[in-house]
Amino acid sequence: MSRLHCSAFLGAALALISALGCNTPQTTTRRSSLMDYLYPKQQSAPVPNPAGARLKLPLKLGIAFVPGGSSAWRVQGLMAPGQEKQLLDVVKQSFRDKPWVADIKLVPSTYLRSGGGFENMDQVARMYGVDVMALVSVDQIQYTDPRWYSFTYLSIVGAYVLPGDANDTRTLIDAAVYDVTSHTFLLRAPGQSQTKGSSTWAHREVQLREHSAKGLQAAMTDLAKNLDAEVASFKAEIASGERKDVDVVDRQGVSLRQSGGQNFGGSFSWIEALGALLLLGAALKLRRV
Repeated sequence: MSRLHCSAFLGAALALISALGCNTPQTTTRRSSLMDYLYPKQQSAPVPNPAGARLKLPLKLGIAFVPGGSSAWRVQGLMAPGQEKQLLDVVKQSFRDKPWVADIKLVPSTYLRSGGGFENMDQVARMYGVDVMALVSVDQIQYTDPRWYSFTYLSIVGAYVLPGDANDTRTLIDAAVYDVTSHTFLLRAPGQSQTKGSSTWAHREVQLREHSAKGLQAAMTDLAKNLDAEVASFKAEIASGERKDVDVVDRQGVSLRQSGGQNFGGSFSWIEALGALLLLGAALKLRRV
């Protein structure tokens, strides 16, 4: 074998080994934790403020993504330019046209610092003039598992694995709403999605980025749907007196409990009551499991 052929063979062998080495299962996790942001030095949430919250309608609401915990990762690094606002707009639409909401502000995540706690939240709330903050956290896991029938094709421009990898993207988005003045937790709503696909090894990163964006959008849409149900449940808990830590009053000072829900976006009909009771029953059932 000539020296030229030996060199070519060695180069191809090294490329094959390199390609096979890359063709292994990989997991990428991106996470922004609400607990790490609000309670960076505590193992769990502290005891709620005994004074509770007194909400005066209509409310001014702020919405923001929380940053990553101890890492330098920030949520905007996960998204394409402009996608952060686009996703927050999905939540904004859930509150739009609600008579108990006066204004909705989309707060850029750059104003929230890692481990900033309620002090940081208060600063942002004062800056935007909001009474209530909806803090949105993201947990996205992308798993790449090469299929058993994949094989490596060496071309003149590099190595390709055919026919492809099984790419799985799972996304969980959680929105927790807090009263700014008392730091009282009001309600939360989750959203989740799963995106699967396959691609050549060379185009794996491109597809994973596409799946990441699609997963975020789908999870945010699911969150918006769940948020409507959670607001109805929250309204029912206050009207029935179950949420003793929260009081809601209108411009005239009339309590939600006194009005039967009329000052919180319309009369509290038997249909709403039945729906709220079903939601509460499901929640209690889940707690027992």
